[in-house]
Amino acid sequence: MKSLFKKPATLMYPVIAREWQERTRGAVAINPEDCIGCGMCQRKCPTNAITVDRNAGTWEIQRMQCIQCAHCTEDCPKKCLSMDPKYTAPGTEKVIDTFEIPTKKPAAAGDDAKADGGGKVKCNTEECVYCGLCAKTCPADAITVDRGEKKWEVSDDCIGCGACVEKCPKKCLEL
Repeated sequence: MKSLFKKPATLMYPVIAREWQERTRGAVAINPEDCIGCGMCQRKCPTNAITVDRNAGTWEIQRMQCIQCAHCTEDCPKKCLSMDPKYTAPGTEKVIDTFEIPTKKPAAAGDDAKADGGGKVKCNTEECVYCGLCAKTCPADAITVDRGEKKWEVSDDCIGCGACVEKCPKKCLEL
C-alpha cells in the first residue's frame, strides 16, 4: 500500500530527460580537428579501448571496453579529448566509433611553426644532461639521444605534442 502513495523510485526515461550531476564522467568525446595523432591517449588507456593509427589518420574507441576513467583526457597534450556527460546507449552489439584525424605535415626546413600550431622542439645543449627521458617519452620516436657523444637530435617526424618538454628534468627543451 505504501508504494501507491509515494513517488516512483525510477525516472520515466526517455520521456523525462535525466539531469546529469557535475561529477558525472560519461563518455569520451574527441575534437578531431585538434588531434595530432600522438597516441598518448592510447598509451594511457588501462583497457586498451583507444586505437590511434597515425598512418591511416584514424582515432577509434571501443565504447563498451572504455571504463570512463578519464586518463586519456587528462594526458592529452592538445586537450582535444573531453568527457561528455552522456553514456553510450545500451545495445546488443559492441560500439566502435572511428574518427578521421587530419594528417599533419612536417614543417619546412626554414619554418619555425608546424602545421598544427605547435613548433619544433629545441634543446639547450649547455643545460642538457643527455638522460634520454625525452626520447623515451616521444610518441613519434622523433628524438635520438647519444649519451656517450653528448648528441641530441630531433627528426622531421616530430608532431609538436610537447610530451618531451614536460618530461625533461632540466627543463632545457622548448617548442
